Amino acid sequence: MNWLLAVLYLVGGALSASWLVWRYKRRRMLEMASKLPGPTALPFLGNTLVFMSRPEETVNKLEELMQKYGEIYRFWLGPELNIVVRNPAYIRKGPVYDFMVPFIGSGILSGGPTWRSHRKIVILSYNKKSVENYFPVFNKECEELAKVISQKEPVTFDCYKDILRSTTQSVNQTLMGLSKEDSEQVYRLEEIIFKTHDMYTLIFNKMTKWWLQVPLIYWLLGKKKQHDYYLKLIDDVMEDIVRRRKKALEVSKPDEECMGVVDRLILSGELTDKEIKEETMTLFTSSQEVAAKIAAGDKVYQEIIDVVGPDGPVTNEQLKLLENLDMVYKETLRYFPIGAMIQRTVIEDISIKDGSITIPAGTSLVIPIHSLNRDPRYWEHPNKVMPERFLPENVEKRDPNAFIPFSLGPMDCLGRTYGTALIKTLVVWVLRYAKLEPAVSLDNIQLDIAISVTSFHGYNIKARPRNGRINGLS
Repeated sequence: MNWLLAVLYLVGGALSASWLVWRYKRRRMLEMASKLPGPTALPFLGNTLVFMSRPEETVNKLEELMQKYGEIYRFWLGPELNIVVRNPAYIRKGPVYDFMVPFIGSGILSGGPTWRSHRKIVILSYNKKSVENYFPVFNKECEELAKVISQKEPVTFDCYKDILRSTTQSVNQTLMGLSKEDSEQVYRLEEIIFKTHDMYTLIFNKMTKWWLQVPLIYWLLGKKKQHDYYLKLIDDVMEDIVRRRKKALEVSKPDEECMGVVDRLILSGELTDKEIKEETMTLFTSSQEVAAKIAAGDKVYQEIIDVVGPDGPVTNEQLKLLENLDMVYKETLRYFPIGAMIQRTVIEDISIKDGSITIPAGTSLVIPIHSLNRDPRYWEHPNKVMPERFLPENVEKRDPNAFIPFSLGPMDCLGRTYGTALIKTLVVWVLRYAKLEPAVSLDNIQLDIAISVTSFHGYNIKARPRNGRINGLS
C-alpha cells in the first residue's frame, strides 16, 4: 500500500509541476484570456466537461455559451484556448485539424507545411475553364440520377445515398481523372462512400471529448480498432485510384484544361506516394459528400423550363441565368452549412471592439458558422427556409460576413466553383424528371454535426414523375 501511495504522490507531483510550468510559459495568454467572459476552466481539462454530449448537440452548447457570455467569449479544450467570435479576420487553420492528419495527412485541408505548394498544384483543376470541361460528365451522371429518382415508388425515401453515388461518379470522372469503367471498379468504393460520415464522427468525438485523447481509453473503448479500420479503408481506395491513374499516364497524358487533380499531383513530381494518396483522399471526400443537401420548388422548376428547356444538356452559361435556383442554393448552404463551425489560429495579436479586446497570437479562433447563419440580427425568421432572403435588395442590407459558406482567406474552399456547377446541374436534371416534396417540414430540422453537417434524420422526400416522363424516359 505504501508503494502505491508513493507512486500516486510522485505522479500527482509531476502533474502539478507540469501544470505550473505550462501556466508560466503561457502567462501572457492566460492574463489576456482572463479579461474575456467564459465558463470557469478546470486544471488540465479546461472546459471539456461542458462538451460531454452527443456530436449533434455541440452547436447548441456553443449557442448556450454565447447566450450566457455574449458574442465574444472563451473556453478551454484542455490546454488550447478557444475564442468564439462572429466576425473572422486575419486567421488560418487551427490545431483541432491535427486530429484529421492521420486520415488525410498534413496538407491542403489540415493546413500543414505543404498546404500552399500542394494547393498550387491542384488549383488549376478547379478553375472556371476546367469546370467548363467537366459538364459532359456532370450532365451524363445527373441525368442517370434523375432517372433513378423519378422511378422510385410513390413513398417516402432518403435520397442521400442516391445523390452521393451520383456525385461520387462525377468526382471520380473529373477531379480523380478516372474513366467510367475504372470509376465503377475502384476497390471498396461503395464502402468508403457510406463510411466517410462515420469516420468524421469518430474524428469529431476525439476533438471534443478529452478522454478519447488518452490512448489507453481510446483502445479500451474500441475506438482504436475503428480508427485503424478507416485508415486501411482509405489506403485501399486511394491506392487503387492512384494506381489506375499512374497506369493510364504511362499510355497518354490528358489535356491541360481537363486534367484531374490526381494526375497533377502525380506529374508534379513533388509528392511522395503517401502524400499523393492523402491529398487524393482530402479532395475526394470534400467534393463528393456536399452535394446531397438540396431542396427546390415549383418556381425553380418553371425557371429551369424557361431558361434551359425540358430536355438536353445543361451549360454553365444557362446556370448563371437561373436566379431562383441560385437563391435556393444559397439558402440551402445557409440552412445546411458545409461545416457547422471552422477554426483558425490567430497569427498575430488582434484588437477588436475598438481595441477593448485583444485576441492573443496562438489562440484558436472559433467561427460558429451555424450560429452566424441563424443570427436574427441578419436573418429574419432564421429557422425557416426562405430563399427570398437572397434577393439582391435583401443581400445589400446584410453584413457580407454574415454569410461565408466557403470560409475566408487563402485557405477558403477549393471546390466552390466546381461544387456549385455540379449541384446546380444535378438539381436541373432531377427537377426536369421529377416533382419533389419534402416528407417533413423544412423548418427546425435537427442537424448532425461531425466535421460536416447533415440532417440527423436523413433527407427524406417523395418523388413523382413529371408529366410526359414515364419510367424516367421522355
